[in-house]
Amino acid sequence: MKKTILAMAVPALLAAGSASASINLYDAEGVKVDASGAAEVQYFQGIGENKDGEWRLDDGDFAVNTEVAVSDDLAAIGHFAFKFEDSTTENDELYVGFKGNSWGTLTFGRQLLINDDMGITKDYELSSASNGTLRTEGDQVAKYVYDNGTFYAGLSTLQNSDGDEATDEYKIYDGRLGYRVADVDMRVYYYYADDAGVNADGDDFVYASKGDVENYNFEVEYAGIENVSLAASYGVNTVDDGSSKKEADFFSVAADYTHGKTTYAIGIDNQDNDSEEDVTGYYANVTYALHSNAHVITVPTN
Repeated sequence: MKKTILAMAVPALLAAGSASASINLYDAEGVKVDASGAAEVQYFQGIGENKDGEWRLDDGDFAVNTEVAVSDDLAAIGHFAFKFEDSTTENDELYVGFKGNSWGTLTFGRQLLINDDMGITKDYELSSASNGTLRTEGDQVAKYVYDNGTFYAGLSTLQNSDGDEATDEYKIYDGRLGYRVADVDMRVYYYYADDAGVNADGDDFVYASKGDVENYNFEVEYAGIENVSLAASYGVNTVDDGSSKKEADFFSVAADYTHGKTTYAIGIDNQDNDSEEDVTGYYANVTYALHSNAHVITVPTN
């Protein structure tokens, strides 16, 4: 089915007359407090018979970050954030940790897993056949991220425990290794859900004593052509329920070209399933930058 989206994404106005996505609230005696916000509203129009347009309040976020300097290369950090969707307010991030310029960032709490960054698509949200995982966040996540500009890496784990040793739970482990050289950025993601099976709705994991889910994705991006960005990825997702395995291969390519304030992007994704029908998706979009933090986006896709 073909779809067309007209979307506008703008940051929340955190100060009168300002469209900045982030402002500093306090910075003194080694303590820094920053606040940020964003809002996205879409007009969605399906193409076909009996289709009507609708406004979608797609995204709204507000976050506060606190950093307390302990030494020249050690700071304690705290972060909380709320998202506003479907007329509800939900605390989706709440974590504490430590950071240093030379060794990275270590955090604990409610936050995103490393694999949430996986993918090279330029679709905003309508990619239909790209690689992904069912669980990308959790309340009991420990995460480490390191980036020196050339080499970067990350590890995270979701323990998913209720504190009772007798309760059976699944666990998730994932990581990323990346390397940047000249105009090339290469990375690989690995994801493993232990004692996990896919639920009846196909949108999350449940405990399964003999099950596991494994996923990896190789990605490369190239920016050596003026105003042009190219990207490709290949990945495999395997679901093992203890008696049989289902495997799917994913291949994605994408490109964009920027002229002044306008960026044109296209992409193709293919999902090759060993037990189901294969899926191929196409998309294109045009983004006009009203401001560095305000964009108008049009997205036709198949």
